[in-house]
Amino acid sequence: MRTYGIDVNALARERYTGTERYVLELMHEMMRVPLEADERVWLYSSRRVEALGELPQGWEWRILKWPGKGWTHIRLSWELLRRPPSVFFSPAHEIPLLHRRAKIVNTVHDIAFEIVPEVYSSMRRSRQRWAVKRAIKKASKILTVSQATADDLHTRYRVSYDRMQVTPLAIHPERFEVDDVEIARVMHKLRLHKGLYFLCVGRVEKKKNILTLIDAFDEFKHRRGVGDPVDLVLAGSFGHGEHEIQKRIERSPARRHINVPGYVEDEDLPGLFGGALAYTFPSRYEGFGIPALEAMAAGVPLLASEIPALREVAGHGALFASPDVVDGWADNMERIQYNEALRRELVQAGRERLKAFSWKRTAARTLEALRSI
Repeated sequence: MRTYGIDVNALARERYTGTERYVLELMHEMMRVPLEADERVWLYSSRRVEALGELPQGWEWRILKWPGKGWTHIRLSWELLRRPPSVFFSPAHEIPLLHRRAKIVNTVHDIAFEIVPEVYSSMRRSRQRWAVKRAIKKASKILTVSQATADDLHTRYRVSYDRMQVTPLAIHPERFEVDDVEIARVMHKLRLHKGLYFLCVGRVEKKKNILTLIDAFDEFKHRRGVGDPVDLVLAGSFGHGEHEIQKRIERSPARRHINVPGYVEDEDLPGLFGGALAYTFPSRYEGFGIPALEAMAAGVPLLASEIPALREVAGHGALFASPDVVDGWADNMERIQYNEALRRELVQAGRERLKAFSWKRTAARTLEALRSI
């Protein structure tokens, strides 16, 4: 019997961000793929995850109760020692301290702590570096969410390409194809006006280069004059660098036009995207960039940083600017605001590019990697 043990404990959390959504969508699609007669899948978690629904034939839960911290390195380690699977898969880059005979497959989403270390605390940077280096050492196969991340691992850690397999992320595009009624509902709820805001969704933190985006918006508003109605919407909870970002907003000449609504519920995101003039993605570093796909699906022009991952994801479906050049971002904001033909061109290119990504293909490539060990 060949068994695949998968750590899905990330799904036991209350709110899902990037990694948790990846795990959820990947499991949903993998459960659609029939197993071979001699294959079984064990899902490890501290509790049953209702979001996964009823498991298909050949899949079963391994619920590992634990009172506090240390679930991965203590409780899961003990389980892997006691009853090891043939292959253990961690969809995040942290793997248990002990795993006995199980072969390891793990996903490395990015190594931002190496590329932009200044936006991480020293403790978080050290922990992530330890986890990634250990995973690289122990894994028989490393999955990366983009070629850009594979290139980073090869350059920074000398990981050979034959040990890695690119399994791109994806979305369900139909979720973001909303009508005017839904957009109007969200506009009313969040007190926004359709077509009159640049949008950025995600944790509001220095890692996402929000300070440069605010500077670019200030320059854009300065050029357009006091009567310009366009806003900047930063939708998400604050993260690292919150105090500095809030102070920068308070000092902004355009502060009345900078809207920080906080965490936006999943049900409101499609309408929020659909109502935007354009989506802005100013990051200095990304492992992939899911919001780029969401903007494409919503039929919204994309303004993106000139970095490898976003080039890889967006292709010709975005206007690019250096993450450090404020004037370049302000220029692109102006171009988008006043060039309707350019907006249509970017939207069409984005829809074409979106066809290259699907969770079905990602799941197939992931299962292929597990079976190859």
